[in-house]
Amino acid sequence: MGWRGLKDREILDRSENHPFDVFITADKNLPYQQNLASRVIRIVVLDSSSTRPDRLVPLMRQVSTMISSLPAGSAVRINDAGEVVSISP
Repeated sequence: MGWRGLKDREILDRSENHPFDVFITADKNLPYQQNLASRVIRIVVLDSSSTRPDRLVPLMRQVSTMISSLPAGSAVRINDAGEVVSISP
């Protein structure tokens, strides 16, 4: 999409202006670096011990089943155990 090199804020802004339902990232620091309270897009942070596919695929399966239940503007963190925790703004 030509978004390489953009800052997190710019990527979030563009994500909200495109037809995306959810923003999924493995950047565990995103909630501490960005103000997520004003976001409209759903945000899921994959809090995994590794970004290897064998660690992320199970999380993505769980994310795909819960996306429709996440309200717009929500932000959650999902860990390796599959625990989902709301990220407080």
